[in-house]
Amino acid sequence: MLLAITLFPSTHVLGQSPCFFTIKGTVKDSSTKELLPVADVFIKELNKGTITNSDGAFSFQPICEGKYTIKCSFIGYKSVTLNVDVIGNVVQNFILETDTEIMKEVTVEDKAERLQGVQTSVALNEKKLAEAAGKTLGEVLKEITGVNSIQSGPGIFKPVIHGVHSQRVLILNYGIRQEGQQWGAEHAPEIDPFIASNIIVVKDASAIKYGSDALGGVVIVNPPALPEKAGLKGSLQTIAQSNGRSGTISGTLEGGLNKRAGWGWRLQGTTKRAGDFKTPTYYLTNSGVRELNFSAAAGYHKKRVGIDAFFSHFNTELGILKGTSISSISDLLTAMERDVPQYTTGFSYTIGEPRQEVSHNLVKLNAHVQTKKGEWRVQYGFQNNNRKEFDIRRGDLSKIPSINLQLNTHTIESEFELATKDNSTFCWGLSSMVQNNENIPGTQRIPFIPDFSNLSAGVFAISKLKVKDWIIDLGARYDYRQYNVSGFDFKNTLYKDQLVFNNPSATIGTTKTVAKDQSLSMSVSSAWRPPHVAELYSVGTHQSAAAIEYGLLLNDVTNEVTPLKDASFKTENALKWVTTYQYTSSNFQLEATGYLNYIFNYIFLKPMGVTQNIRGVYPYFRYTQTDASFIGIDLSAVCQILPTIKINPKASLLRATDERNDDFLVFIPSNRFDLSLRYEPKVFWLKNFYIEGKPKYTAMQNRAPRVLTVREIVNAKDQGVDLFATNSANFDFMDAPDGYFLLNGATGFSVVNTKTRYDFRFAVENITNTIYREYTNRFRYYANEIGINYTFSLKCIF
Repeated sequence: MLLAITLFPSTHVLGQSPCFFTIKGTVKDSSTKELLPVADVFIKELNKGTITNSDGAFSFQPICEGKYTIKCSFIGYKSVTLNVDVIGNVVQNFILETDTEIMKEVTVEDKAERLQGVQTSVALNEKKLAEAAGKTLGEVLKEITGVNSIQSGPGIFKPVIHGVHSQRVLILNYGIRQEGQQWGAEHAPEIDPFIASNIIVVKDASAIKYGSDALGGVVIVNPPALPEKAGLKGSLQTIAQSNGRSGTISGTLEGGLNKRAGWGWRLQGTTKRAGDFKTPTYYLTNSGVRELNFSAAAGYHKKRVGIDAFFSHFNTELGILKGTSISSISDLLTAMERDVPQYTTGFSYTIGEPRQEVSHNLVKLNAHVQTKKGEWRVQYGFQNNNRKEFDIRRGDLSKIPSINLQLNTHTIESEFELATKDNSTFCWGLSSMVQNNENIPGTQRIPFIPDFSNLSAGVFAISKLKVKDWIIDLGARYDYRQYNVSGFDFKNTLYKDQLVFNNPSATIGTTKTVAKDQSLSMSVSSAWRPPHVAELYSVGTHQSAAAIEYGLLLNDVTNEVTPLKDASFKTENALKWVTTYQYTSSNFQLEATGYLNYIFNYIFLKPMGVTQNIRGVYPYFRYTQTDASFIGIDLSAVCQILPTIKINPKASLLRATDERNDDFLVFIPSNRFDLSLRYEPKVFWLKNFYIEGKPKYTAMQNRAPRVLTVREIVNAKDQGVDLFATNSANFDFMDAPDGYFLLNGATGFSVVNTKTRYDFRFAVENITNTIYREYTNRFRYYANEIGINYTFSLKCIF
């Protein structure tokens, strides 16, 4: 009933008016045809302006009949001014050419350095994604200030925004909230970056439109718009990398239909294979990757109506470093103290146990209808996620998954967006999700997490008010979530629980143009997140994380499931403040963002010691709650020092604190400093030629907890001493690794003929073959990071 009310409201919103026409369109790059977000579109006669959204689209309404002069501009591009005669609804698209004189396109390439409303958003466009081709989504996002990754070995990366990750970062894939087993830090997003034309990161909690849980931010993976005219085009890209001896092939084919204007389709696929990666001195045995992905999309778009259908399949097999497999105390001591991991051998493409097999299927249907009053949008999504994790077990059990989970998710979302005469906007809508998680029988172990169903619903309202040179954003949301849980404890005793959570969220912010070339924005947002079922009930060995983990509801002594009436856990609630200053001139751009994110009842995996079960000896962790603060600064500048040379320094500074215990937290990203020096001369018949050097320095994490080594814990236990009886402070099993300096470089160019373009790129990472360990790598206890890596890429666009 609520959905029906949302889909068919009263049409009387602003009253009758003779000015009910709409001017809308898109803004594209003339050479790449990619859509440009945050471009300026201005109507001279009305003295009204707007910026394009994440899909490169803009809209003005209501517009009166008449003649108008519309100017479209974007930093790094030549402005375009067009005269438009409005006698009905108008679709006016703009195609912008790169301005080679001022050479300021880096504002688009590196990031959308301007705000969409008051949200601190950053964009990587198609060109930057092409330069990072072959990397996982988590690796690609590290190009952005304030975004890091938490990883498990060389092949599993998960995005970290302003110090938080996993359940606190929402990922939208083709407009659908990505739902997999994302509770695990070693569970990478099941998304092929090759489907994206741009990726936008919202680095504050004000994105309440997208749902609860966005305590850290939102990652939006946007595909290119479907063709609307007849014709065939596409691309084919091959990538070879020396480290891991990997090869990747990705292709796209798309077109329209003859005599069927508005219809478009696209097919896309990627395959990848890599063997054991290599540190400067040894191979990381059993770290290979196999991947096969494909997608298909079709749609129809006219002036007022649009409908799209999309399907994608993601399938990967990931090896887990064999040196993390431990069978005894002596093995664990050796693994953490030796220079070369156990079981290290030469290079191989073989993926053995421990390993992961993950597949993810997504089906999406969406439609929009433009009316005189505004625009309706509705979409349905279905996701099927299958995860199998294989451990080293006795006999033939190694071939049987120890974790075998299937997650099915249905989502329905509907919203209505209204624009007023002063170009302010209002949007309200609802979302709902029905989810079922099932353990597939046959693992011959107690399930790591129980079966559960998840029923969630939310309603929201957001507005953007434009008052002279002020932009004011307001938003509110209310969410409801219900878990029905059924599982077995370590005694194989059945338990069933029902948990209900609900909470409001809100945001308020403003942006002020303080001078012609300067702006200042500020926002304050609240967000919340109920504990995930895995954080409540997980029990036992998690081989992919090389750890034993226990949930919040597991008794500290007996590890039995605590009855809900006796439970003391609470939902996470966050309050985030963000302020951003921006300066833009003809040859210099600067952005500085400061933030404070205070999370009440923050849930984290706390190291608790060493324990043993029938599958081996491991460090063990227990989910714990505290109050935590994350304070940081993101800095980015672009300086065009010569017409052919520009530099781009960036810094991400973060300070995290366990406020309740006046302590530090483990696995918090270190301070990071990056510099890009790019030379772009004109070289004969080569197009887009560049040479780039990218030094990077990552500091040692000096705000790390105390250290209790495995040897100290084992020796104390042998002597009957309980190290944690009188001191429950946070600790880590190993000192934080030293800071490190990496030098990366790349060069590339394009060769263009009448109908085809060839893009060549050659890059080298870790040129000096530096030996180092990354603090946020869960496997830093056992092995170094990978060494030098050569990458060659060839892309044919036709």
